Amino acid sequence: MYVIGTAGHVDHGKSTLVQALTGIDPDRLAEEKAREMTIDLGFAWLRYAEAELQTAAFSYPGPFPLEMGLVDVPGHRDFIENMLAGVGGIDLALFVIAADEGVMPQTREHLAILDLLAVQRGLIVITKLDLIEDPDWLELVQLDVGDIVAGTVLADAPLIPVSARTGRGLDTLRQAILQQLKQVEPRPDLGRPRLPVDRVFTLPGFGTVVTGTLMDGRFQVGDAVEIQPSGQKGRIRGLQTHRQQLETALPGSRVAINLTNIAKEDIARGDIIAWPNQQQPTLLLDVSYRHLPDAAKPLRHNAAVKLFVGAAERMARVRLLGSRQLDPGQEGWLQLVLPEPVAVSQGDRFILRRPSPGATIGGGQIIDARPRRQHRRFRPEVVRRLETLAQGSPADRLYQVVQQHEPVSLAQLQRQSGLESDTLPESLADLLANQRLVQLAQQLLTYPYWQRLNDRLLALVTGYEKDYPLRSGMPREAARSQLKLSPAIFNPLVSSLAVAGKLVEAGTVLHRPEHAIRFTAAQEAAIADLLAQFERAGVNSPSVKEAKAAVGDDVYYALVDLGRLVVVSPDVVYARPGYEQLVARIRAYLQEHGRISTAQIRDLLQTSRKYAISLMEHLDEQKITRRIGDERELVKSES
Repeated sequence: MYVIGTAGHVDHGKSTLVQALTGIDPDRLAEEKAREMTIDLGFAWLRYAEAELQTAAFSYPGPFPLEMGLVDVPGHRDFIENMLAGVGGIDLALFVIAADEGVMPQTREHLAILDLLAVQRGLIVITKLDLIEDPDWLELVQLDVGDIVAGTVLADAPLIPVSARTGRGLDTLRQAILQQLKQVEPRPDLGRPRLPVDRVFTLPGFGTVVTGTLMDGRFQVGDAVEIQPSGQKGRIRGLQTHRQQLETALPGSRVAINLTNIAKEDIARGDIIAWPNQQQPTLLLDVSYRHLPDAAKPLRHNAAVKLFVGAAERMARVRLLGSRQLDPGQEGWLQLVLPEPVAVSQGDRFILRRPSPGATIGGGQIIDARPRRQHRRFRPEVVRRLETLAQGSPADRLYQVVQQHEPVSLAQLQRQSGLESDTLPESLADLLANQRLVQLAQQLLTYPYWQRLNDRLLALVTGYEKDYPLRSGMPREAARSQLKLSPAIFNPLVSSLAVAGKLVEAGTVLHRPEHAIRFTAAQEAAIADLLAQFERAGVNSPSVKEAKAAVGDDVYYALVDLGRLVVVSPDVVYARPGYEQLVARIRAYLQEHGRISTAQIRDLLQTSRKYAISLMEHLDEQKITRRIGDERELVKSES
């Protein structure tokens, strides 16, 4: 659901804080234990009970506890490149600064990285509070922190002093995390899942397992996948989040994927797991770039740099577009030339580092993930194209219109987008082909909205089954009414879930495939007594009111839904076997005599006029008989 990441200088207490919050030691390597220092990425998960979520007014439907992934990164300068493999997919940064040391070199570098990656939200955590006796010192540290975060993504981040050793401030931090995550935009489901691999290992009996933060879509067990940039093909054998088996993994979650047909040697950190033909490798990238103000030198044409994007690391050569160099603090356009391919997407954030001596020099955003050729450096049209792409392509403009007004008609789309009539069809076709939009007759929806509707309908039906376990399913029209959808959208929605095997259409009700009506032992005993009453009574059955009194309304309606009781009129009901016997006797009489009156039915069945009339009107409704004057005859198709 959410992924939290640490950042900060070495030995400022990041791993100790993670262990205090989660109960999990993120340092998994023997060398990390020996050196008491994080070297590679560590992983844990933070649990929240229902009561904590209620205190924070944090909306979450369950099941409980809520679990969030937590990535612990190294702080030492020698391992900062490992840090970059884990920090790109986080929703919330815990920016850790030790109270006894204050701001240090990697404090500043980690802050610059968070800023360049445009991390959504952050908390500044002052750790090792137990080592500080002088409150004036703590105040000086806080003032220093306020100075360095000014003008960055953490400028307005709350500051929380804690001691992981004593537990002081941890409850406040846990609540602050929830308050920050309430403001985080959920990861979109764009229908094109990709997982940047940050760890690869094998398990006996399972084979290759990779982990990462899932983006842009959902994976399901059994999905065919492709490893990029190698192009190797495999299949998802299993999915886990926080050691829990899953059938479906959602965007924004930390996921472990067990792959078939892929050896451990065939995949590496930085590779992308995606659906086949969804990601394409590239050796060129067009990017917008910001050179850090404290970079030691200007960025010059043909400079060799290290590129970090997602969990990938590549060498690259810089081609400056439209300028001869970028001085510290300046922004501009670059084309990066890579000796080895990488798989990325438009909009991904990246970091550039100087290879030697290692230092972060800047970063930015990918504008074109697959440019066709190397650009002429000082062509104005090249820069204009990049400026246009940065603002959004025609397809992006169409998508934004649909997103703002969905569902939107084709006619409304052209009016709202302002695109020329010759541009619109090609852009729309591109959006539909890439599953960014869904078209239902003349209506258009974004794929995330369509997926949310799927999720909402499934949640609605699941909730109904939980509230009314003795009903066969949720009335179809009630579901449509609650979702406030037109039949033009609701009907395809139901059909798509039915085709996917996630929902069953049973007449006028909807239910999940696994839903079944189950009675308790006491209810089964009451049902047996009622059915015995029906058998003894024959045609003169207990009334609807008496049947409900015998077993309760919920059980009565469940028996009707299951077909074990047949409602003939508002006051007359029969058990299925008795009903079928009565209908068979009436059919036999009609086949022999041709017609039957109410009085003849009364005499045939030895019952009262009430039951005779109810039965004949019911058979008319069922198209078994039809009325001719005061008599009935069999419908020909039934004769």
